[in-house]
Amino acid sequence: MHAYVSILQTYMRALGESDYATVKSLFATGGKVRSPFLGEMPAGPFFDRLADASTRNVITPIDIFLSTTDQQHATAYFQYDWTVRDGSVITFKVMDLFSFEPGTPLVSYLDLIYDTHPIRVSAGNKYEQ
Repeated sequence: MHAYVSILQTYMRALGESDYATVKSLFATGGKVRSPFLGEMPAGPFFDRLADASTRNVITPIDIFLSTTDQQHATAYFQYDWTVRDGSVITFKVMDLFSFEPGTPLVSYLDLIYDTHPIRVSAGNKYEQ
């Protein structure tokens, strides 16, 4: 099995278990996340915000894609059933695009790609207090 497949499987499992310490450990020092709601920010603070906004995560893996042209990219495709602070459940599909630090199994950049419109229409911005 390709090392990136194992890392993405660990990421999805840890995210589903709300194990944010494990998720953050997958990132290189200086690793960043770009989110449609929060913009670009360091990985640690991003996952701290997600933890504060969440009460439960259910991750249903769909597939993992490995780059055919760049050995430092991989994508996790999954359904995210996100239970937020107020108890509402938001379900959406997401593609998380991972870039890895050259020569390491550590994530240098994570780009979250999903359609925010249905979420904003039904639930608003759940990151805000």
